[in-house]
Amino acid sequence: MKGLGQSRLSGDFLFETVSLIHQITLSFVILMTLCNVSEFHLCGKELVMKKPILICLLIALMACEGNKSESVSQKVEETSAVTSHHSASITKVFNAHGGFDKWASMKQLSYEMGSQKTLVELQSRYTRLESENQTVGFDGENVWVNPPSENAARQRMSYNLMFYFYAFPFVIGDPGISYEDVEPKEILGKRYNGVKVSYGDGVGNSPKDNYIIYSDTETNKMAWLMYTATFGGDSASDRWGLIKYDQWQDVNGLSIPSAIQWYQYRDGKIGDMRNEVVFRNVTVSEDVPSMDNFNAPEGAQVISSN
Repeated sequence: MKGLGQSRLSGDFLFETVSLIHQITLSFVILMTLCNVSEFHLCGKELVMKKPILICLLIALMACEGNKSESVSQKVEETSAVTSHHSASITKVFNAHGGFDKWASMKQLSYEMGSQKTLVELQSRYTRLESENQTVGFDGENVWVNPPSENAARQRMSYNLMFYFYAFPFVIGDPGISYEDVEPKEILGKRYNGVKVSYGDGVGNSPKDNYIIYSDTETNKMAWLMYTATFGGDSASDRWGLIKYDQWQDVNGLSIPSAIQWYQYRDGKIGDMRNEVVFRNVTVSEDVPSMDNFNAPEGAQVISSN
C-alpha cells in the first residue's frame, strides 16, 4: 500500500511555509517603501544601503519571527489533549497504559489482523483497510470501497469497528464522553474495579452504546470490557457483550493489545471463549501518514455520510 506507515509533508505544513514566505516578502516591500528605497545604490558588485534601510530589514525579520512563534503556539494548542472531563478512575486506567497525553500526541496507528492491513490517522480518524480483494477507506467525510461492492453500504457503520475495540482504553477518552464508577465485579474468580462509559447526544456514530471497563485492582490495567452495541440505531440495547483484554504489548511507550478475546455472555453468566483476534506488526508513531492513503481512488464506490 502506497505510503503505509511513512511520514510525508502534510498539506498544512506546505501551506504554512508558503504563507510565511508571502508575509516576509510583503513586509519587506511595505517597509522598504516607507523607509525611502531610493536611498541605496550599487557600487561595483556590492549593495550599499544606508542605516534606515538596515533598521527596516531588522524590523521586518522581527515581525516575521513573531508571526512564526504565534503560529507554532496555535498549532500546539490545537493538538493538545483535552482531559478535563476525565474522572479520577478512568485517568488511573489511562496512566497504567502510558497516559492519555502520550496517546493524544500520536498521529498514526497501523496493524495487521489476519490478511488485512489497517492504517488510522489518529487525530481525525482517517482510515484505510486493505485486504487481498478489497480496500475500504474513510477520508474524513465519506467511506469508500474499491472495487465497488453490493454490500458496500454496510461499511459505513463497520469500517472502524475493530479499530475501536483495539484502541481501548484510549478511544474512550475523547470529549463528549462521561464516566461513572460502578460496583466492582467478580469475573472468573477475580474482582475488578469498574467504570461505566456513556456518550452525549450526537457524539460518535452510535451514541446509545454503553461500555463498562473493568480494570485490575492493583495495576489499574484494563482487563475486561462489557459493551452494548446499537450499530447506529436510535434505541439503547440491554444485551451485553464481553471481551477479555489480558495480552498487552509496549509500543512506543503505550501499552496496547496484542490480542483480544470475545466470551459468551448471557444473563450475567460467562461462558467459553468464542473468538480471538490477534494483531501483528503494530506501530504507533508521531509521524503524520500521507493523506493519499485515505483519498478515494478513481472508480471507487463512495458511500455518503448522509
